[in-house]
Amino acid sequence: MVKIPPSVRKLKGFEELRMFRNHIRDSYNSLKHRTVSKVKQLKESRIMDFIKQDYKLTESQKKELYESIIDQNFSNLELMEFNNEAPLVSIIIINRNGLKHLKRLLEDFTQKIQYPHFEIIVVDNDSSDGSIPFLEDISGILPLKIIKNKKNESFSRSNNQAAEIADGEYLLFLNNDIEPTYGWLNQMMNSAIQSSEVGAVGAKLVYPDCSGSRYNRRNSFKIQHTGIAFREENGFIKPYNIGNGDVFQVKGELDEPRAAVTAAALLISKDKYFQVDGLDEGFVYGYEDVDFCLKLLKKGYKNIYCPKALLFHYEFGTQEADKNHEVKQRRLSNRELFQERWGRWLRRELLMDKLNCNQLYSEKPLKVAFVVTETGENSSAGDYFTALSLGKSFKKFGWEIDFISRTESKDWYEVAPDVDVLVSLLDAYDIRKIRSENNLLIKLAWPRNWLSRWISHPDFMDFDLVMATSETACRYIEEKTGMKTDLLPLATDPETFNPLIAGNKEWECDYCFTGSYWKDPREIVDMLDPESLPYTFKLFGKNWDEFEKLKDYYGGFVNYHDIPRVYRSTRIVVDDANRVTKEYGSVNSRVFDAIASGVLVVTNGDLGAEETFKGILPVYKSKDELKELLEFYLSHDEGRKAKIEELQEFVLSQHTYDQRAEKIKSCLESYILKKKMAIKIPAPNWDEVEEWGDYHLALGLKKELERKDCDVVLQVLPEWDGDGDARCDIVLVLRGLSRYQPKPQHFNIMWNISHPDGVLIEEYNQYQHVFIASQYWAEEIAQKVDVPVEAMLQCTDPELFYPDPDDRYKHDLLFVGNSRGVYRRIIKDLLPTEEDLAVYGAGWEGLIDKKYIKGEHIPNKELRKAYSSCKILLCDHWDDMRDKGFLSNRLFDASACGAFIISDKVKGVEDVFEDTVVTYGDSDDLQSLINYYLVNYEKKEESFERTDFSNFTFEKRIELILQLID
Repeated sequence: MVKIPPSVRKLKGFEELRMFRNHIRDSYNSLKHRTVSKVKQLKESRIMDFIKQDYKLTESQKKELYESIIDQNFSNLELMEFNNEAPLVSIIIINRNGLKHLKRLLEDFTQKIQYPHFEIIVVDNDSSDGSIPFLEDISGILPLKIIKNKKNESFSRSNNQAAEIADGEYLLFLNNDIEPTYGWLNQMMNSAIQSSEVGAVGAKLVYPDCSGSRYNRRNSFKIQHTGIAFREENGFIKPYNIGNGDVFQVKGELDEPRAAVTAAALLISKDKYFQVDGLDEGFVYGYEDVDFCLKLLKKGYKNIYCPKALLFHYEFGTQEADKNHEVKQRRLSNRELFQERWGRWLRRELLMDKLNCNQLYSEKPLKVAFVVTETGENSSAGDYFTALSLGKSFKKFGWEIDFISRTESKDWYEVAPDVDVLVSLLDAYDIRKIRSENNLLIKLAWPRNWLSRWISHPDFMDFDLVMATSETACRYIEEKTGMKTDLLPLATDPETFNPLIAGNKEWECDYCFTGSYWKDPREIVDMLDPESLPYTFKLFGKNWDEFEKLKDYYGGFVNYHDIPRVYRSTRIVVDDANRVTKEYGSVNSRVFDAIASGVLVVTNGDLGAEETFKGILPVYKSKDELKELLEFYLSHDEGRKAKIEELQEFVLSQHTYDQRAEKIKSCLESYILKKKMAIKIPAPNWDEVEEWGDYHLALGLKKELERKDCDVVLQVLPEWDGDGDARCDIVLVLRGLSRYQPKPQHFNIMWNISHPDGVLIEEYNQYQHVFIASQYWAEEIAQKVDVPVEAMLQCTDPELFYPDPDDRYKHDLLFVGNSRGVYRRIIKDLLPTEEDLAVYGAGWEGLIDKKYIKGEHIPNKELRKAYSSCKILLCDHWDDMRDKGFLSNRLFDASACGAFIISDKVKGVEDVFEDTVVTYGDSDDLQSLINYYLVNYEKKEESFERTDFSNFTFEKRIELILQLID
């Protein structure tokens, strides 16, 4: 590794070069890893060819497996005995041409069921295979009712029909393709009557012989269902069968709570069934049982999986025979309805379930991955030790922990799909490059140093949560970025660092320093003068042998797990807050760790000592002050012990990693529960986004939404249709030239801000609500569409746009706007002119005389200076916007800066701007107005004073949007 001298690090442009180098290296590693993975996948695909071959069992093996499952289950039964006074159970079976299934199901039914008090209701949906005669034949043997439908009713409708005529106190929904085993209903009823809180009860379903199946031939006699959980998949919170494909085994076999169970075998009291209005008939053979169970959960009931109720389920045969286009369309419709109804709610419940390790909606607890420099016993990276300690506290919640190492990962942007939270401790990690199948991944930044570097990265604004180690650092980040930043100082692990740890004679000394030298200036080099004190000193870390004055005291590098023994071998630890932490008031880990170990610390971090330690931590600001502190505390044992006791009580009561873990858990909970919105920006990519007014409009909305505790994701055009909005409840589309296809899981809002001629009536109707940036056009469209429509004009940010003159932009006439290959109307009507005209925007070269062109772009934060400094601002509108009353956002921003504006005529401009904006008719009229107002400049001030812009701010727009959402 090449060592870079400190003098080079300070050179202008060094940081930009460093970032460019890191970008190239990461891109190369990512490409290399993907290429290797592709080759690996090709090799694995050959292996899969063998795996996919038929899983063949002999007839004797099938019989042996079948009997083994029944025997294992029977030996584990403690059959609950019921007498004739047991609650009547109405067993409901839906059938359509399922004669062979009915014969298997009802064979020896009484013997297998064991339950004494039941009736059977079969709903037959226009069968033509002899099912009805068969049922009529056995109706004298079994207590059987038959509902004969003249058409194929849906699963929900059929079951609701039967429930309405059922005499039972309990309803048991049972698929016709079930093969029951001994005592199954007794087991389910025993679970159902345990508590009034029990909702639905489900059974253990097992695959039968699947050797004839196309998709399940390797699942013969394996588990099919032990309840239903959820996972995110392509933006959909998808239900799936727990245990599907697992090897059958009997273990524990106690009832377990579940979010849902399948209606292939579902027991529920009739009263509770109708409390939630039964099965929803909007679903057609799909998701109706999951929807039903979730309704029970929301009602306060607990759904139960009963593992001792064993049933074989031949579902695979039914499904594989049903693959036509109509079925696919039906499944799509079911999924859309399920997403629309449960998507937002389930997303929160799933993440909260993982956070609290309830394992009701998910089989797994929360998994957190830390982005660190390196890992392992010989690591010298402080970020790893911090992550290690915090991760240890996370594990106490039951969470899983992993590390993504810069030096050891083949491609550190490849994030495993089971990672729920990513905590980045490195500014070099670009989260826009992350590749993860988990669209609910929460990204948390924890800058401990190099704050200016952190916030300079374009991806910093994409973090979901930001935490910083001092109050000063939090203020710095919030002021520079506008991002809410939570305080999270470093801390200590008192199980690792405590006074009970034994010291080491080899490391014994009166005072010491622990830390490495990374070619960056450190104050301790100049301030330490061990020769001037009659006390022993030792120095531990990397690279200190480069300093002649410290060589005799250098004890080499000590592994992290030995640091507690180092602290117990000394009386005072000297802390050196380096330049990238000191100015922000961040306190080093060694301060907390040494104090927890019962050792005094003295520090040069005066700001951190004041903010974090409230002034009780001894501070030195010079070589002499350090010497005085060391002399005093090393010669006054009582004073040193009293100070240690004070500091230790303070640290252990407020600064442990268990407390930090609780703070992060609380922040994650708040994040999960808060409203989330995706704002769709029609900019073509992130590289060009600064040049798009829609982006700055989105930023203004984002700032105000986050002030109202709403999380916001900004998406440029290529990201619109992906799954990056999977975590969002609401989507706000800034509709200009580009059309968006709304997704059913979101509450979709359109804000038509421009180009109304490109929006069709059927597109408006795809949204739950439509805002239009024109009073006139909103009234017109409201009469033609089926959704609510209201006017919401564009607006301004008074924190960004206000009078702020700057001589650099002092011109008589100013026009700001891109040509987009078009000779804009107001410029065409004006030119040629002898006036002092400044045109800023892209695409003007070759269209107008270059003497007018002053630049291609004015940064948004500079625009107020340009607007404030010109005598007259020129503004125009695209034809359809002008005709339909869409007022340019430039009118609002420039007016807030006190600019006097001449614009083309646009409907409604006088109602909003009165005479702050003057409109012209033709080129002669334009020239006449310019001549007049350049002379009568005082008219600008007069008109500005009469105009009230308080109702045209982002704050007012967000109030309206949130009122709608709430």
